[in-house]
Amino acid sequence: MPASAVARVKGAVEDCIGKKVKFKLKKGKSRSHFNEGVILDTYPSIFTVYIEKKDYKRIVSFNYIDILTNNVEFYICDDKETRIG
Repeated sequence: MPASAVARVKGAVEDCIGKKVKFKLKKGKSRSHFNEGVILDTYPSIFTVYIEKKDYKRIVSFNYIDILTNNVEFYICDDKETRIG
């Protein structure tokens, strides 16, 4: 992966800190898991998302490369559902 592509994705994620997002985590051939959360913070290699549901609260982390390789798809919870990355 070119460093510029990772930097572009990192910049897009940084612009969404504090915003509610939906994400689709691909788990195999035809298996996907959908979830919602808020982007908490960004770090040099990863970013964190806070997930809160009725029965649990969790902070999960993702690599920027997960977005570039389409292992995870992030969408901002707005009128257009803009995709991050």
